[in-house]
Amino acid sequence: MAKVTLSSNVSDLYGIGPKKAEKLEALDIRTVYDLLYDLPRRYEDWRITKHFTMCEDGEECSFEAVVSTAPQMNPRSRTRNISFMLDDGLGRIRVTFFNSPYIAGKFAKGDNVFVHGRIQFYNGRPTLVNPYIEHRDRVDRESLIKPVYHQTAGLFSRDLSKWIRTALDLVGDQIPDVIPDVLSRAHDLPGPGEALRMVHFPESPEKAERGRIRIAYEELILLGVGMSMQKEGRDTLKAPVVVPQKIGNDAGAKWRHILNNLGFILTDDQKQAVSEIQKDLMSDVPMNRLVQGDVGSGKTAVAILAMAMCSLMGHQAVLLAPTSVLAKQHYDTAVSLLGGSGIDVSLLLGKTKASEKKEIKARIKDGSAGVVIGTHALLTDDVAFRDLALVIADEQHRFGVRQREKLLLASDDRTVHNLVMTATPIPRTLAMVIYSDMQTSIIRQKPAGRKPVKTSFVHSKDDDVIFAAIETKLSYGEQVYVVCAKVDEEEDEIFDDNYVNSDVGFANVTSVKEMKKILDARGITSRYSCEVMYGALPEKKKLGIMERFSEGEIKILISTTVIEVGVDNPNANLIVIMDADRFGLSTLHQLRGRVGRSDKNAYCILVSESKSEQALSRMALMCQSSDGFELAEADLKLRGPGDFYGTRQHGIPSLRAANLYTDLPLVKEALECVNDVLSGSDSEERERIGNAVKVLFELRFGSRMGGL
Repeated sequence: MAKVTLSSNVSDLYGIGPKKAEKLEALDIRTVYDLLYDLPRRYEDWRITKHFTMCEDGEECSFEAVVSTAPQMNPRSRTRNISFMLDDGLGRIRVTFFNSPYIAGKFAKGDNVFVHGRIQFYNGRPTLVNPYIEHRDRVDRESLIKPVYHQTAGLFSRDLSKWIRTALDLVGDQIPDVIPDVLSRAHDLPGPGEALRMVHFPESPEKAERGRIRIAYEELILLGVGMSMQKEGRDTLKAPVVVPQKIGNDAGAKWRHILNNLGFILTDDQKQAVSEIQKDLMSDVPMNRLVQGDVGSGKTAVAILAMAMCSLMGHQAVLLAPTSVLAKQHYDTAVSLLGGSGIDVSLLLGKTKASEKKEIKARIKDGSAGVVIGTHALLTDDVAFRDLALVIADEQHRFGVRQREKLLLASDDRTVHNLVMTATPIPRTLAMVIYSDMQTSIIRQKPAGRKPVKTSFVHSKDDDVIFAAIETKLSYGEQVYVVCAKVDEEEDEIFDDNYVNSDVGFANVTSVKEMKKILDARGITSRYSCEVMYGALPEKKKLGIMERFSEGEIKILISTTVIEVGVDNPNANLIVIMDADRFGLSTLHQLRGRVGRSDKNAYCILVSESKSEQALSRMALMCQSSDGFELAEADLKLRGPGDFYGTRQHGIPSLRAANLYTDLPLVKEALECVNDVLSGSDSEERERIGNAVKVLFELRFGSRMGGL
């Protein structure tokens, strides 16, 4: 058997075959390192006992009891089930084990036992099926704090615990230490392997927290040093000087023509962002700027103006959009804003016809295509730019860094300017870590004439209110979005990534297809055209639906959160979000941003039957605030950084141990420590940490963020 290392595939561990490895991959666990750093999402404390008679139906509880009848096998059972009775002094409970004949020989009448399981009542009588049971004097009290992990079908927390213990025994001493000695001594931090044992196999809640803090420092320093090292690497490269100190008459005239014919007045925030970008483009130091703004704040206009600067100066600029729908929308906006300027705006999608692709790629290669907009289709090897100067990524976390590097690195010693746009306002502490290597432009102001969207919360049983609102808007000649959390009734998993846990059973979630049937039954679709859209539809069909919706042909669009990013239709002024408790604040705010894009009154209806205090808090915050930055901070507080961008991170690293809301002092100390290490005189310590960071950065983020 090959030696197991941190980078080994999990299938190299004993007990993990191909099927189990496939299930682990569904949880983003591919390597032994991934497995070790898949931290528990919570703990169950089995040390707390009570009489089972005090437990609710379906409740998991721990109790001590006496075996009151000898375990016996049911001779007529094909599953060889064993049953016996337990007595805890206040009542008796039947325990049944399936396919566990050894139980009969392990316990006898009169034995004192410790039990943990889910109490269920049948005909008023309590029962337990396949519980944890052990002789009371053999129970290790320190092992009764049980970690609970993110799970998928066919994998259980006990499986993960077993494999993690095996992995720690094999490679626990191989984990490089990125924490400076001065910080370790100041906080008496355990080593990396010991910290993982504390978190995965805690002897007490205090030790679990001590291990978490160590891992939190580790990942913050890892990210901070890694980002700084990436920035140092970029700083050695040169980018083209796009905007000269003195602009020629022809380019200047065309620039003024564009600004004077936008059809709207730029807000002060937009003007500031354009000015900051222009200043960056006047230098050969590669721009690395993040433009973040609230929904509907006009980030796209800023991006198009940045690309226009490049084109007017004889260079090329490219905008990468995460979806064909959004790319087409950006293209239409660019054509509208840059009309009459002489700038060639090209659109390249995966679905573009072969003959058109060939023509567009030729224009890109000879430089005549000054502004290029597209999707992943722009990242193929046969797309070559003559003089690319600026790359703009819309929603960076939806592209891998290795993909973007193909465009960013023009040659071994030359790069291009990099601009990232995000419509997800980023909490300050999150930005401190994730975007520490970037300059930031913030656009808060909305264009003149925009009215705030009026948001209300409606219980799902009040469906007459919901459908009356839909019919009212339709009768005014306006259009409506209805957003659902899943595609069809048979799904047992949520379709979109951007959901949170709910207290409402998944069977009660309204699907896209079910909503269509409801509207059919009410006769609404016989009077108003309706279409359904979700992520798995072919790109060509999604584009067709959005074009027909934008042109007003489709009046009702029933969709999953595929419409979350950037879709713009000024005539759509009502959005109904079914099962709104399933989504975090940031996603709800993005969805709400699909309406309110004109001077008409716009409404957002949040529908849910949840009784969860956290869900109701989210609904209340949505109704009270339309400030995306305020909601982003609240979302971070409620959900934690690991879930901030959804369950799959799409290139932005999730933080597994650090909480950027509750751990703010720790975050600041870790970032200060990064600066001290990089600028300090202790070259040996700097080299040790640098080497450790390179190893762990590749293990943790390599496939998502690129190497160092």
